[in-house]
Amino acid sequence: MSSQAKPRVRRVSRVIRDIDPWSVFKVGLAFHLVLYFVVLISLVLLWNVAQSTGTLDNVENFMESFGWQTFKFDGSELFGNLWLLGLFGVVLGTGLWVLLAMIFNLITDLVGGVRVTVLEEEVRIIAVEAEETSL
Repeated sequence: MSSQAKPRVRRVSRVIRDIDPWSVFKVGLAFHLVLYFVVLISLVLLWNVAQSTGTLDNVENFMESFGWQTFKFDGSELFGNLWLLGLFGVVLGTGLWVLLAMIFNLITDLVGGVRVTVLEEEVRIIAVEAEETSL
């Protein structure tokens, strides 16, 4: 038998009836924390670029031209508020994912689940096949 032969594939139908809320919580928390840190670091980098290129000064001067006596961005206050807002978003997003998983479980109890068709490939171990052919 040739070792280059394609593995056989068969169609299998599966039904998803339950999603574990605890696993959704863990994945959601990890996802939202990573997203939070990526956004926070990106905002810090953009802030530094805008500050070094003078964009912040231009925006402040533009706002003062509309009649404000003084208009200044306070970076520490902005990022302190964004830090708290981001943590609130992590908790809210993770909670929303868990709530949606629980709602999914309730709905699938009523309707019987979601049918998914997957392809299962035959697993071939070449060393065992070579040994079988030499016998």
